[in-house]
Amino acid sequence: MTLPTHSGLRRMILRLVWASLCLLVVWWVFGDTCARYAVSPREDHGIRFAHFGTYHDYMLWRGIISDFQRDHPGQTIKQEYVLGLSGHYNTKMRQQVLSKTLPDVALVQLGPFHELASHFADLTELVEGPSCGVGAFANTLDATGMAAFRFKERQRGLPVSGGNLMIYANVECFRRAGRFHGVDIPLPSDDWTTDDFRRTARRLTCDFDGDGQIDQFGFWLPRWLYFLPFIWSFGAELTDESLSQWRLNSPEADEALSFYRDLAVDHRVCPHDEEVPQLFQDVGFLTGKVALCVNGPWFVPFLAKTRLKDSYVVAPIPRGRAGSITRVTWDGIVMADGLAPQRQSAAWKFIQFVLSAPIQNRIAQTGRALPARRESTSAFVQSPDDPRRLRFIEALPHSRLQPLLPRFGEIDRTVNEHLEQLVDPHRAETPASILERLSRHPVITSAFSNPAPTP
Repeated sequence: MTLPTHSGLRRMILRLVWASLCLLVVWWVFGDTCARYAVSPREDHGIRFAHFGTYHDYMLWRGIISDFQRDHPGQTIKQEYVLGLSGHYNTKMRQQVLSKTLPDVALVQLGPFHELASHFADLTELVEGPSCGVGAFANTLDATGMAAFRFKERQRGLPVSGGNLMIYANVECFRRAGRFHGVDIPLPSDDWTTDDFRRTARRLTCDFDGDGQIDQFGFWLPRWLYFLPFIWSFGAELTDESLSQWRLNSPEADEALSFYRDLAVDHRVCPHDEEVPQLFQDVGFLTGKVALCVNGPWFVPFLAKTRLKDSYVVAPIPRGRAGSITRVTWDGIVMADGLAPQRQSAAWKFIQFVLSAPIQNRIAQTGRALPARRESTSAFVQSPDDPRRLRFIEALPHSRLQPLLPRFGEIDRTVNEHLEQLVDPHRAETPASILERLSRHPVITSAFSNPAPTP
């Protein structure tokens, strides 16, 4: 037998060291997840329910779980909560998919849902069959919400709550600008147009002390997802219906992005980053630095605790050539695939409970989101003399789901980068050239085919 040389022995030792390090990394990434969530076949502590959100969301779901256990003796729910809007939660869910430790039931947002849908149980037969104890879901829940959680024509999730985007107007800013100009500035009307919006934003933009620095801006320029309602209202589309062709390179898209650039550069009604350092939209609106912004129903409870609680209005997205259209998004509830019959039965009971009228009413009454159950939308409007919540319900028939784009994270970054270049006053590119360059970006060309611009 030939003994290894000194260099060969050294290579063998290095390989062993690297293999040991790799095993340690794998254990560090997945070992804790497996140890924490894996359920022994001999030991069943009830079904696991995971969700994300604020402390208010934690308390809401804690109460829902308590009521479910009260109404279903012998059934227990283990609440697994991750603080935040969903970033860490989504990462954790992907790790649980890899380690085969998904919770039995979980809340999920649309983007992660479509990435992981094949790992969630097919609920189609449960939804359409006699076991659906709350009636036919297709006739009970919002149609866009139901469509959002279908994957390859199968119902892999169900909507729980959501929200659409509207225009918020700070009444105090309108009054200040009116005094400055010596003329009343009317608040947004239900049928205002993009031209009305542009004109209003310009009048709201004021240098009150004449020092050459803008003291109040008309509008907080959103990133592309919150600008999407304007894109649609101008008649432009991101993709075709099959999500196979990139369509944001048309005369309508050129018009929408010209509007975007006009607001930021030509008319100067939107603050640039260096003018509002460390300031984000909600604070800008609350402090009166900006008079108009795009936001969802979750902004209402925040404003209710501030001095603006009686000094703001909610208005529809201004009407363009295609009408007034807005974006709606939904959070859904899913069940892990491959559950044993007893666990599946318990998980399905909990999902039905979450979608029942009393629980949907409770979710609506928080004011932070619209309920998926249509009959519960009335519970969202807490007072008949406050029409602001009603605006979101009235806009639902004009609300669209954003296209569920492949490689969403990469496309999101790419589109936002191009919009930043569009509003850079030191660049001379036109909206048409930005759209053309965007359509030829490697991220876009690898995800879609790119037809020529519409003549």
